[in-house]
Amino acid sequence: VRHDTECFCISPGSRSTPLTSAVAANPKANAVICYDERAAAYYALGHARATGLPAVLICTSGTAAANYLPAVIEASVEQIPLLLMTADRPPELQDTGANQAVNQTHLFGTHVRWYFDPGCPGSEFSAEALLTTIDHAIFKTHFPLSGPVHLNFPFREPFFDIDDHGKKVQYKLTSDKKTYVRNSVPRKIMPVDEIKELIKNRPGSGILSIGRVPRDSLDSIRMLSAELDWPVFADITSGLRLGNKCPNRITYYDQLLHEELDTVNWETEAIWHIGFPPTSKRWLTCWVQKPAPQMVWIADHSERHDQSNHFRWKIETDIDEFCHYAVNVLKLEKKKYKRKSKKEDWLYASKIVENLMDEHINSNVEKKQIDEFCLVRRLTEIIPEDFAFFIGNSLPVRAVDMFGSGKGADVATALNRGASGIDGLIASACGYSAGLKQPVTLLIGDLSAIHDLNSFKMIAESEMPVLLVIINNHGGGIFSFLPISRQKEMFEMFYGTPHNLDFRAISEMFELEYHRPESINSFEEAFLMSTQKNKSAVFEIITKRDQNPKQLDEFKKKLMKCDFRPK
Repeated sequence: VRHDTECFCISPGSRSTPLTSAVAANPKANAVICYDERAAAYYALGHARATGLPAVLICTSGTAAANYLPAVIEASVEQIPLLLMTADRPPELQDTGANQAVNQTHLFGTHVRWYFDPGCPGSEFSAEALLTTIDHAIFKTHFPLSGPVHLNFPFREPFFDIDDHGKKVQYKLTSDKKTYVRNSVPRKIMPVDEIKELIKNRPGSGILSIGRVPRDSLDSIRMLSAELDWPVFADITSGLRLGNKCPNRITYYDQLLHEELDTVNWETEAIWHIGFPPTSKRWLTCWVQKPAPQMVWIADHSERHDQSNHFRWKIETDIDEFCHYAVNVLKLEKKKYKRKSKKEDWLYASKIVENLMDEHINSNVEKKQIDEFCLVRRLTEIIPEDFAFFIGNSLPVRAVDMFGSGKGADVATALNRGASGIDGLIASACGYSAGLKQPVTLLIGDLSAIHDLNSFKMIAESEMPVLLVIINNHGGGIFSFLPISRQKEMFEMFYGTPHNLDFRAISEMFELEYHRPESINSFEEAFLMSTQKNKSAVFEIITKRDQNPKQLDEFKKKLMKCDFRPK
């Protein structure tokens, strides 16, 4: 609490009683009770993603802690701060066959930034030692690389100190609001000479590529985009792909990088990438097959993220500071001479794709069979500006990256894209909503929803509305795009994973408003009505997954007929 941590996700259990009771006794601690530890961990992940502050997880011993692992992996890869506080059996019960006693030492392996077990509480472990441990644990969730930290606490019974009369000893909370240890915040030294060299030697035709970046750097990235005057490829994870506030953005760059289009062969002399890797497989393929003469990666960490192995220059610095400094250097240089970029060519080509998409969408809005890609495009046009947008993995993120509209509201966007799992997405979105203190629209597939059914309870209890849009194509729709789909004798059972389930009953179980629109127009009407009600709702969209490749192929044929060169 002294570190402004505001989210404590607690799963019920006896052995963790000392930890749980400490949260219960502190009026400043915001407790979220989660029956399932896996969902609790994903909720904490979403909350921490929204706030940038470590959410705290508390659970009992045994398999309870093991259920945190998927979210811990995601937090580690995505560099999201989490603090795991797991209760454990005391050492005399370890390796004895005692109930609920498993080896929790380094349970999460290399996926945590720090692990520590202080031993059972006792007079030899002072309050000062405990305070320095907590302060160090919080510090390690941020530095030198943000991520999860694991503190393992073995407890002996009784869990409360009892006086001579058999009553629980009451401890008063300290009135000290400051941290016990004052840790100075490490700062990266901005490599000003390198940035000057980068700006001075930049070629005329470059591409500014944006991956996931800190939210507080978005404004400065927009300034750099405008001043650099290069075409901008903004990934869906960047927070700049949707809306209309990113200068020089090539909204549909993914479509323009199709291997059969001439645009994929347009030469560029430089690629500057900022942040985490992009989602677009076509863009990643270009890095491998057609690397630019100058490949520069700007990141605020030292991790290796270049899977193409073609980026020969990496600049590690604070992204916001980099952009501000680069803008100033560019402004001074512009007084001397102006370089010509190929921005206009890319903008013209992207506009052609946009017009083609609009025509395609308008021809499908009244059809009784909803086209998943048309649905995604319309959804990204109508999400209100006061809502955030959480996007599921597998097909939803790819559909939004390819077809998401640039004409909708500029909304906060989030994904669990580190390890790209399809589990825990509902819980993550609920945590994200709570952290932002904003309503959220969540777009996921049916298998993702089945993975996280117990988190429908979180939607029902969310203080802010969560509008869950489920694309139900009755199986694993993403696999229909793979070559294995042609192996009909094995595809359905092992990859298509067909089912006949729907989500009406579970929505009713948790008293959630349920909609099953049959056209894009009816979906838009129901969705917009729900945004005005200030309550959560579920929208189930029934589609046919075997139609997805056909729909993309139909759009591709139209794309092939376009002339993307400016007249």
